[in-house]
Amino acid sequence: MKRFLLASVATLAIQAPVHALIGIGVSGGINTTSIDAANQTISGTDLPAYFAGTGSPSLTLHREEMSSAIQVGVKAWLELPLIPVELQVSSNLLWGNYKSHMFYANGTDTTDIPVDIESPIAGFGEEKGATPYVGLVTDATIRYPLFKFPPALNTLKLYVGAGVTHAMASRVIDKDDIKESFKSASGSFDPTKPEGAKGVIEDELFQSTFGGHLVAGAQVKIPVLPFAIFVDGKWYLNTAVSEAASNYPFSVSAGVGFAL
Repeated sequence: MKRFLLASVATLAIQAPVHALIGIGVSGGINTTSIDAANQTISGTDLPAYFAGTGSPSLTLHREEMSSAIQVGVKAWLELPLIPVELQVSSNLLWGNYKSHMFYANGTDTTDIPVDIESPIAGFGEEKGATPYVGLVTDATIRYPLFKFPPALNTLKLYVGAGVTHAMASRVIDKDDIKESFKSASGSFDPTKPEGAKGVIEDELFQSTFGGHLVAGAQVKIPVLPFAIFVDGKWYLNTAVSEAASNYPFSVSAGVGFAL
């Protein structure tokens, strides 16, 4: 009888789903969101009313390149019995920074407007003399398992999927973004107090938009252990709030989760 009970427990352990019905994990990786270098001038009727004054004022913007961003995130997934697709929700914080300058000129007078602004998420992307770029990307995904191996245990699973993305990210020191940021600014620019313009940029920095994504990933779960290792690669579609930032970036992240 004892041998029968042990055999029954072992059989149930083998037959139990190896890939958890529910799991939650943390991850880290890289996001290819980039910002191109640029030199731009805003003048005449393009100049926001905030900077309009006597004479012929103008704004000159200089920006260096940002090639990619670091990201960390959380992820939860749900596998429903008898349904061929799975649900996944994730949220990733990404950050980087770039060197930039902004000058106000009127005649022979030039004022340097500081753009080493505070990050909308304190501590992320901040560096002395640099402008932060920060994003918070949240995805809701339907994924389909393409491959499970070995058949009896399904230790390894490969999947693909697609879904909707809500992205919150920084505006960039760019002609179009600056015009938008100062469009409704009250008061006027005081060359003796350039910090006022810096404050407007900080107040209007974090914006949001909706887009989509495609995903391909892999998940490994050893039988009996309540942990899973995963890797996700995503291609984001229309998720930038600034024309100067990548609108179709890729991300690759790897992590570990607690799986039940």
